[in-house]
Amino acid sequence: MTRPTIAGALSATLLACCQPSGDSLHRVFDEYFEDFLRQNPEIATSMGRHEHDDRWRDWSEPARSAWAARLEGYLARLDRFAPEALPRQDRLSRELLRRGIRDELDGLRFAAFLTRLSQLRGLHTRVLDTVREMPARTEDDYRRILARLEAVPAYVDQNISALRQGVAEGVVQPELVVKRVIGQLERQAAPPPAESPLLAAFRAYPDSFGAALRAELSGAARRAYDDGFQPAWRRLRAFLAGEYLAAARGDLAVTSLPGGEDAYRYFVRLHTSLPMEPSEVHQIGRREVDRIARAMSSIAAEAGFDGDSERYERHLSTDPAQLFASRTSMLAYHRDVALRALPQLPKLFRRLPRHAFGIRAIPPDREAGTASNYNAPAADGSRAGWFNLNTYRFERQWRFDKPALVLHETVPGHHLQIAAQRELEGLPEFRRMYRSTAYVEGWALYAETLGEELGVYDDLPSRFGALESERFRARRLVVDTGLHAMGWTRRQAIEYLGDESEVDRYIAWPGQALAYKIGQLKILELKAAAQAAYGEHFEIRDFHDAVLRDGPLPLEMLEQQVMRYVDAAGARGP
Repeated sequence: MTRPTIAGALSATLLACCQPSGDSLHRVFDEYFEDFLRQNPEIATSMGRHEHDDRWRDWSEPARSAWAARLEGYLARLDRFAPEALPRQDRLSRELLRRGIRDELDGLRFAAFLTRLSQLRGLHTRVLDTVREMPARTEDDYRRILARLEAVPAYVDQNISALRQGVAEGVVQPELVVKRVIGQLERQAAPPPAESPLLAAFRAYPDSFGAALRAELSGAARRAYDDGFQPAWRRLRAFLAGEYLAAARGDLAVTSLPGGEDAYRYFVRLHTSLPMEPSEVHQIGRREVDRIARAMSSIAAEAGFDGDSERYERHLSTDPAQLFASRTSMLAYHRDVALRALPQLPKLFRRLPRHAFGIRAIPPDREAGTASNYNAPAADGSRAGWFNLNTYRFERQWRFDKPALVLHETVPGHHLQIAAQRELEGLPEFRRMYRSTAYVEGWALYAETLGEELGVYDDLPSRFGALESERFRARRLVVDTGLHAMGWTRRQAIEYLGDESEVDRYIAWPGQALAYKIGQLKILELKAAAQAAYGEHFEIRDFHDAVLRDGPLPLEMLEQQVMRYVDAAGARGP
């Protein structure tokens, strides 16, 4: 989809011009947030807002055009407020919302036609993930699950129509991405109703439900699955395997698309939140890989391997003590690491979130193509945060790099930061769900650097594993830009990175992998500035509070806010 048509822009202009004179900035914030949740019911579910749980986002062309026009209208309303006349938080909220709306408008075409089809968080995985997040406590909850299941065929047809428009415009994913999604669809449609994760709630009713109600709900769920979901999933698979696959691009680079160079610059800017050129990102990655490699060699020397980090890594990866015997033992190990970190957090943070979190395995139907990840808690506390652990081929995974992963996904990484954001008070609601990829992923990678202070990196293998994790993120800068801007082949990327599924992730989701290291480097840069300014009076808890207190911010805005705290050092006097 392109930017709004003349008619759409005119509608937006009329909307902006006709606002009542009593329009207030917070009214714009509130109306946008409620409109956003109506437009994105799956995100509303994730946020813990369940009044839209009976439907999916409307991906039809008229709905997309109408939403673009409404976004233009919100921009026009925001522009009526002079930022210099606003209090700090209102000024910050206005700028955040303007930036977020502009990013969405700029990316509607690619989000709808390209990255909606992905083996990671594509249109199909969204269905299973959203149903898993829905509450199942009351009869109304079950009725909403049923309504969503019954709406799957229309959702699929809308997405097929959008993808078909992408085919017509030449905005398509590579063949290897399409084939991965086809395989996932086959596995997801295969289970009978009694085994499908979509119907898990209908196999574990609350005790208060009588036999007649259970029978009614179970029958309706089976019909929705047999007559709706499975045929729709097979229809989507057939479309992808036929019409779409025939049009899928052979070139892996997003820059091979019509207007592809501009598209990749958009993805770089979106995910780093900085005006960076791909070549600049590539060189940063090269430098960071070299720096981290030297640190790894130092640990290898300390371990008695003469500074040969590759030989030390081979030793660790074949040491039986570093391997997992089962999925159960792998889950237990990760839970133990989190439990070791939790009591140490007050040393580094003044404020800790109230929301709980858990650790669970990624479901078998998608574990082969899905990296470990985190699901945020509901804002109202009705659902915990979840670290979804990839236990695929557990016997080929090892322990030494997992403490860093736990810190990244739980505390003090994603869970601490995102749960704290959910608990922000006195700010517009949209600030509790605003996302800046570079901030969120940069914070989580920064959290990995705190392992020694938290008592988690208590031996050489775990310290080495943390560096390996950081080097992996630095290599992402090289590989993502290499694939999409420098003509790298898939084989070349796999040989450099050493991970086939990760390379395929970058092919499917251009630019996202850049966020981690770029965000971490900015936070470390700000930390160094604070340490220099405060000297012996530097307090790590104050620095972390300065980074976290406003929630996720684009990195340019984060620097402005944290530097207010840094500049305050001068007011302390000697």
